[in-house]
Amino acid sequence: MAPRLTNPRAAFPRAQVEAALRAWWNQRTSSALARRRSPEECRRLGGTAADIQPAICSIEAALAMLQLEPLLGFQLSKNLILRGGYNDREEFVRDVTSRLKTAHAKRKRAHEHE
Repeated sequence: MAPRLTNPRAAFPRAQVEAALRAWWNQRTSSALARRRSPEECRRLGGTAADIQPAICSIEAALAMLQLEPLLGFQLSKNLILRGGYNDREEFVRDVTSRLKTAHAKRKRAHEHE
């Protein structure tokens, strides 16, 4: 994981956060067992309950986000994750990065008033 961000007033480390989230997603979904079938393939071959589940559920996304706490330098809220999960890597990276940036900005403002 990336080095710890020790200054709470530092700029949000967007590039490091995005890289860490993409790497986590790639590692999590690279298994042949995690391979998702296309809707056409499911219609042709028949589907299962697993086919309608998100690629990454909200609990897994929360675990990925927790790995970023050392980088950001503060404890993250469980409310930062989209309920239901994510089906697409870029959607996951974009949404989680945006939520983390907002939390970082709130923390930064709180430290500026100290």
